[in-house]
Amino acid sequence: MDTKQLKEELASGKDVMIVDVREHDEYEKGDKMAEATNIPMGQMFIEASQGHLPKDKKIITVCKSGTRCEIVARELKEKGYDIEHLQGGMDAWKAEK
Repeated sequence: MDTKQLKEELASGKDVMIVDVREHDEYEKGDKMAEATNIPMGQMFIEASQGHLPKDKKIITVCKSGTRCEIVARELKEKGYDIEHLQGGMDAWKAEK
């Protein structure tokens, strides 16, 4: 999903969960998306294995440049989640503003 598509999702009022998968300290020091919840990459896999992530809601993952969030989205999609990643991560989101 690119930044334009994400903005459309948010503007449409669709019920989506945005998860920033950066580590807590990196998240705290970096740019943030107001709608995002911070769950680090490793913790996302734990949350999924314990059934704590919704399978009935679209999840969009975000990181700094798009690499980690793509890995998380790809792995969890294989486990049945409706999940996509933000291409280019926060770098792309910030550049788009």
